[in-house]
Amino acid sequence: MAKSSSPVQIVEPVLTPKTLSDRANFLVEHDSMTYTEAIVEICKELELEPEDVAKLVKKGPLKEKLQAEAINRNIVKSTTARFF
Repeated sequence: MAKSSSPVQIVEPVLTPKTLSDRANFLVEHDSMTYTEAIVEICKELELEPEDVAKLVKKGPLKEKLQAEAINRNIVKSTTARFF
């Protein structure tokens, strides 16, 4: 029996950490959204669960921006003292 040679299909991810960060930054700058709102909007557009997208935010500048936003909005406590 001969094996049929079917082409291998490479599936590109719907969302990468870079594209998530770029899209979130765009929405924040152009639509006056917070980073949290931007990520929720991206989840709605792509029909993804926020829990799944959270895996893409584990480290990097987007995580830092979300943390700063949460601290500024008093959602989480600051872990370091601020000097004014």
